[in-house]
Amino acid sequence: MKPSKTKKRPAKRGDGGNPMIDKLLKLKYRINDMYASGGPGVNENETKADKTFVMGLINNIRNGSNPISKIQMVECNRLWKVYRSELDYEG
Repeated sequence: MKPSKTKKRPAKRGDGGNPMIDKLLKLKYRINDMYASGGPGVNENETKADKTFVMGLINNIRNGSNPISKIQMVECNRLWKVYRSELDYEG
């Protein structure tokens, strides 16, 4: 007898389905990884400041206190470029 076909459920999101928080968490993890690996040009003070900035944005979204402004989004895009990993270059 063949097993019955079941529908696959989509993967659960990390924080209740909020994609903005998921992306910010990935950025925070990338900053942590770069700090731990001692990547090229990593400054300890800048890394801590960047992580604090990203954590502040995550907390603001979770609490619903302040939406992210355009300037903060531009800063996040800059951080993605600064902390890109070696995997981004494979292709």
